[in-house]
Amino acid sequence: MSLQPALLPLPLIVVLWALVLVTPVLAWVLSALLVGGESETRWRRAALPVGRTVGVTLAAVVLARLLEAASGAMQDGPLGWLHALDKALTGHTSRTWYPLDAVLMLALAHAVLFLVAAPILALRERNRRGEPFRVPLASPLAVALVGVPVLSLVALHGPYLQDRPGRVLLDLASVLPMVCVALAVWTRSERAAPVVISTAVAAKPVTPVEVAALWQRAGAVEGRARPLLATPGVVASGGAVDGASRAWQVAGGSGPAPRALEDVSAAWSEPRQGWLVGDLPDPTERHFLAACLVRALQREGLTCLVVADAPEALRDAVEEAFARLGRWPPGALVAGAGELRDALVGHRMPAAVFLDVEGLSSEGIAALGGASDGCGRLWARSVGLVLLSQVDRGTPLATTHRMFTLRRLGLALSSAGARWGVLATGVGGVGTRSLVEGMFPGFPVREVPYAPRAAAPVRAWRVAPGFRDAPGTPWVRRALEPVTAAGLPASVGDPGGAFDRSAAEFWGRDVRFTRDVSLSGAASVADLGEAWLVAAYRALPHLAPLPAGGAHDALWSLPDTPLVRFLLRDSNLEGLARNGMLPPPRPLVGRHNGALATAHLKAALREGTQDYAALAAVFGRSRVDAALGQDFRAERHAVRRATGQDEVVRSPVIPALPSAAGHGGPLRRTVSEQVVHIIDGQGGQPLLEVDKLLVDTRFYPGRVFAVGDARYEVPLNAYDTKRGEIRVHPVPHDRPLTRPQLQIRVESASVVESPQTVHVGRASYQVTTVEATVVERVTGFMQVGRPGRVDMGEVTCRYRTRVRALLFPSGGTPAALFHLARSADGVLLAHLLAGDEDIEVVPVQPGLYAGAPAGVAVVDRHLQGMGVAEAMDLSLIDDTFKWVRALLAGCGCAHGCPVCTPQDVLDAGPDKAGVLELLG
Repeated sequence: MSLQPALLPLPLIVVLWALVLVTPVLAWVLSALLVGGESETRWRRAALPVGRTVGVTLAAVVLARLLEAASGAMQDGPLGWLHALDKALTGHTSRTWYPLDAVLMLALAHAVLFLVAAPILALRERNRRGEPFRVPLASPLAVALVGVPVLSLVALHGPYLQDRPGRVLLDLASVLPMVCVALAVWTRSERAAPVVISTAVAAKPVTPVEVAALWQRAGAVEGRARPLLATPGVVASGGAVDGASRAWQVAGGSGPAPRALEDVSAAWSEPRQGWLVGDLPDPTERHFLAACLVRALQREGLTCLVVADAPEALRDAVEEAFARLGRWPPGALVAGAGELRDALVGHRMPAAVFLDVEGLSSEGIAALGGASDGCGRLWARSVGLVLLSQVDRGTPLATTHRMFTLRRLGLALSSAGARWGVLATGVGGVGTRSLVEGMFPGFPVREVPYAPRAAAPVRAWRVAPGFRDAPGTPWVRRALEPVTAAGLPASVGDPGGAFDRSAAEFWGRDVRFTRDVSLSGAASVADLGEAWLVAAYRALPHLAPLPAGGAHDALWSLPDTPLVRFLLRDSNLEGLARNGMLPPPRPLVGRHNGALATAHLKAALREGTQDYAALAAVFGRSRVDAALGQDFRAERHAVRRATGQDEVVRSPVIPALPSAAGHGGPLRRTVSEQVVHIIDGQGGQPLLEVDKLLVDTRFYPGRVFAVGDARYEVPLNAYDTKRGEIRVHPVPHDRPLTRPQLQIRVESASVVESPQTVHVGRASYQVTTVEATVVERVTGFMQVGRPGRVDMGEVTCRYRTRVRALLFPSGGTPAALFHLARSADGVLLAHLLAGDEDIEVVPVQPGLYAGAPAGVAVVDRHLQGMGVAEAMDLSLIDDTFKWVRALLAGCGCAHGCPVCTPQDVLDAGPDKAGVLELLG
């Protein structure tokens, strides 16, 4: 046989091969016309029949070989049947058919079969939901498959020129190009239909249960009470199921994804940016973070570092989301400092790491900075997104520790060469946004509205005082008993730490406990202060739809104060929100607290090699110089470009300092290292820690305080100065808490911020910040909810802190200043995430500093200050005075009454008219 490659002319061969290669694309178009669905998902669904048609094509090859083996007329493979066909058509066999001709004829036959089979399979796909799938390394595999036909032609060129090439080889050459193109289309497809998880046992029809009726029968809600607050919910509008909505649904959310998920995921490819999403209740916040992680890991391929109070729970939620998606995570999901250490020592590169602040501070940052063994520095370089959950939760001390810890994290990531963005959740507003910007200096933070497309209706009820104060079992447990007995899921939200976790433990029942505004399940209970009432109100419209539908009922315990009565009267909450006067409460963070900053600076020096200029930018040049000492001499320098500048600077490099043996981490529970321990005198376990300078007025004799839902009393002469501890005694749950008769004097003030005069309407006042010595005196206490007081021997303490002074040049009577101070103190509880022992507003007489008039002072009751002065900017001061004016002017009394005025002001003599005159 001649070595002529083919009988057909070259142009015809090129045209035929083009038709063969374009056949899968034509089949894809036909499938898209028949498979149906939305325009955004039709092409992905149509690719599935194209992939399945590959099996039909390969089955045809096998069938042809079986027929050849059974029939003598089809011997000699494709060349044999071509000769037989030629003889049947022309009556002779003068034409010479070559292997390449046989390959093209076979390819055309298979192309016709492909075009017929793909639409048939598309019709079957039209009304079917198949199982989701994921092709590993889909993009590289698709590129490789497209290149296979070209490589196959080169590899099979020699056999084409042989006289009798193998029959199977001819079959392979005929179907390989078309099959490879079809598989390339299939690898890029993605199942768009939502996953339906089947259950072995059919769900029983659920009878609607009226939660409010259960609470009314139990006495938790008064018989004819109406909801305090109610939201109508948001009904989901129809639309395509896009990638964001699919990630939202597999993360546990219902309905379409909120707009915030789309806005954030479209922007986080740009490094050195920050985004804040506020006002998210639990479980919306949990669903949102899990959906963000699925999008970041799956679509963007970002390496993520997550900082959350419950890292294991969030990691499990992300793993469950990937399982519902039918895909594998792109790498290991590591939770906790121990798992991170094992992964980095084993030179495994996790896709995402989940840590709490303690784990990040104790081991995480050191591992990423290269101070420990493993590939931590290499992994840190790959970090592309840092997620912060509930960034502003906790006490002011905890928030300050979180800020300094994340500053150290930023130093480690910058030193490793990472380029990352930051996504945070919290109560939102200017205070939380400033906090995130303080955690990562140089990162502009943009607040992204949550903007839900679907939300559940919510009804909030107020617990009956008699039910709440009844002795015995905590009211939280009694309120949830009928709800959980009806088989409904429920939750306990405790942002202020009023309950112990044991109060929410029900054997065999679905109850979730969280230190947040919780609206999880069909019903929830919570103890909310003034600030958390505002935060909860702002979060109500953002509750994701319940899996079973319907409304969520929330039962709240609220303090009986003039401010709470004002907010809940005459729809004032709705009016303030509508007029933009209901901002989120601001967290307190001690940016200028020298003791805490020094502790974290020393930790940063032990966590790896540091850049002097970067350390000075984070902690201050003077503090860095003091920590290094006068004898420090840099052995080498680094050339770097200053952040946000084009100038290149030469900065000393500070080697990692050796860790001292037994040195504890910087996350202590006091400002100073001089600590007094509060011990349970009955069980011996430690309860609290307090700075030694503050202990006398914080734990005065006779005080009754709560730790969770347990209560303790401070006995007389309980302070053991040698051991540095106070042993307290447990008391019954119904024992009233106490409030001290506190007097505060501000002295030895030095101005740290020049006085600024503010004119608002007819009001005029000066604002300044001073560092001062604060003297506290406690001469007795009152039992909360009961009249009268108990006198005791005076106890005092003295400490240095920052004070925000609000002074009135026009003067004011002592009664008016005291009335204003006590009213402003109550109003600030709704504007700051702070407790009664964090701040105190007191009147001050003229002479606080040289030339200072009389006024009121906002005292930061923490050693060296915990950010009260910084939080009290002009905007917050103006809002505070407006609320005080509205609270007093909205009451019909002439001089002050229990509705609008604190009891201690009524006892001392109110001056409502004087306060309104000062505030204009």
